This record gives sequence, structure tokens and C-alpha cells, in this order.
Amino acid sequence: MLVLMLVLPALAQETVRKHKHGDWFVGVGAGFSQSMAENANATDFMFRQVPSFNVLLGHNFSPSFGFKATAGVNQQVSRCSEAAANALPEVYGNGRYQFKCLTASLSGIIGVTNIFFGYDPDRPLTWNVVFGAGVMRTFGFDDQLYVWNKTPNPENPYYPVNPDGGKYVMGHTGFQVDVRLNEPCDLSIDLRVNATDNKYNGASNGNNLDFYLDLMVNFVYHFKNGKQGLRRLREPKREPYVDPVLVDHSRNLKETVRYGDAMYTEIPFYAGFSYLNTTTSKRVEQVAKFLQAHPLVHLNIVGHPDIIPEEDEEFHRQLARKRAEAVRESLVLNFHVNPARLRTSVEDMPLRSFKSVREWIPAVGFIMEDPGEDGHAHDSE
Repeated sequence: MLVLMLVLPALAQETVRKHKHGDWFVGVGAGFSQSMAENANATDFMFRQVPSFNVLLGHNFSPSFGFKATAGVNQQVSRCSEAAANALPEVYGNGRYQFKCLTASLSGIIGVTNIFFGYDPDRPLTWNVVFGAGVMRTFGFDDQLYVWNKTPNPENPYYPVNPDGGKYVMGHTGFQVDVRLNEPCDLSIDLRVNATDNKYNGASNGNNLDFYLDLMVNFVYHFKNGKQGLRRLREPKREPYVDPVLVDHSRNLKETVRYGDAMYTEIPFYAGFSYLNTTTSKRVEQVAKFLQAHPLVHLNIVGHPDIIPEEDEEFHRQLARKRAEAVRESLVLNFHVNPARLRTSVEDMPLRSFKSVREWIPAVGFIMEDPGEDGHAHDSE
């Protein structure tokens, strides 16, 4: 129920257009697998830190929900019973033995940070909850177990460790922290608790479950989106109804060249966001067509905030900057406008007043500029 409460609102609020190769990622990682079995806790903590490795493949359906498939080999340390080690130390020694696990699992990823604070592809760190299930196979038990199992013990004639290994179902939950390195790459730190059959370590104490802890650091690469040239999600949440502002901005406005004046065309953004969607991208396309029809016109793309930034001025200034840059990026990448004809600037005041924080508002305007004799844009007198 908790998972559904988190996931369903996220899916309802954020719809991401699916593209070929878009939003897929792969990774390789290394770390430690910490046995939490009943006898393993009796051995030294540092001795139990044996390297483990995995590879992963995943996909983000939206900024708040995705999945990943993981395969890896985990090395673990367990320990024989304390009674056996104390009774025959010359046989059991410190009682430690190692074994390996081959694992394959499928995990759901819930973007907690994006759910509660909104999606920002430039955010340096995001927290996620992971949950899922898989299968494992244990193998590679120390050969000394065959000797232990044949050694008489006054208190326990045979120490029941099965060195043949087995196949088990496992479930897991935990946290994933993604640290943004650059446009395509993340460093993903994955901490999760795994539950499996209590015999997975070769011994059974009569309980139903044993646990082990994975701490993995993964280098993750996001595949390039072949259509738009982007490597991360770029879609905003879509409005649940057709907002009148979007309807107004879907019309073609008749533009004439008026150096120093603003174009009639304006680009709306959802309050608090800086991403273009399908409807607003069509508005950007109209600006591109105007530039194609008038090759001497240069534009100053002016970004505006939602409100007068009486508090947190830097946030609203950055919001206005991101909006202007998003429009410039779309003109250059999607409509092949010469970047030398474009520049961006920021205003501290809203472009238009609005009634509610949950609506689309005009937030980017355009000033037509004369390039002058040197070919660079100049504001008209």
C-alpha cells in the first residue's frame, strides 16, 4: 500500500514522452556484501568485508519511477557455531568460512526527491527508494567444511553446514543515492537489505529467513536520446486540463520586424517549472519560423520568474534563467537556428500576472534586435 501511495501520484503528475534510446541507463559497480546470518555476527566486522561486483541495466519511465535489473557475484563470510569452535579449536580454528552468491534481481525505483521537490536534471544529488525480488545461487564454500562435518564434537557430533550450496528466492528493499557527475554520468550508491532462506549460508537454525546487506557504488551511464540529443528526462508534468494560456499560445500571431520591440509571441511555462512540453514547443517552432523568414533579425530571449522574488531571490532568478536557456536550446537543437542570432537575459519581474500558482503562465518573451554592421545583435535606440 505504501508503494502504491508513492508511485501512483507520481505517475499521474509526471508523464514523460518515450523516445528511442531515451532514459535508459547501464552501470557497473563494486562494493561489499555483509552477511547478517545468525553465526556471521560473531566474527570480526572487518573480516566480513569481502569485495562484491555487479552490472545493471535500467529505465526511467518518469522522473519519479523507474526500474533496474541487476546481476552480480557477492562474496560473503559466515562462521560455524560457537560451541563447535570452543570445543575443538584445533579443528575449527576461528570458525570462519567463505562462500559466494550469484544473484539476479529486478528492482523498482521511486524518486523520493523528485516526488517531493520536483524534477531538476541539474540537481547534484537525488534520493530514491528501491524494492524488488530475485533469485540467488550459493556456491564456492570453503573445502574445510567437508572436514568440519566429519569431525566429532562432544556437544554437537556434526556441524551441519551444507557446502554444496543451493538456489533461493530473495527479496530486498533499501535506498539509492544518485550523485550527478555530468550530463550522461552518475555515481549511484546503493544500500539495500536482502531477505532469503535461512539455509543460504549452508546452515540452518530453524528460522525462516536470513538477511544480508549490500553496499554497492555504481558508475552509471545514461544513453543518448537519439531524437533530441539529450541524455536525461526533459518532460515536465502535464496539465490535467487544457489551460486557457496554452490555448492562447497555440495560435499563430502575425509578427512584423520592429527592432527594439517585443514580439507578440510569448512562451508559457507551468508555475515553478522550466521545461517545454509538446504544446509549448510548437510555440517555439513559430518563433523559429519567424527567424527563418527574417534572416537579419536577432533575438534577446528574456526569462521571467513566476512572482516578484521578495524571498529566495536566487531561486527565482535561476528559474528565469533556466526558462530562457531552455527556449534557446530548443531553437538551436530542434529548429537549427544559428546560435549567434540568439542571446539570453533575465528579468526580476513576472511577464504577466496570474491568479494561481498551479497554472501555465507566460514567462519568456523576445526582443527583436538589429545585428548592425558588425553582424552582432544591438539593442535599438
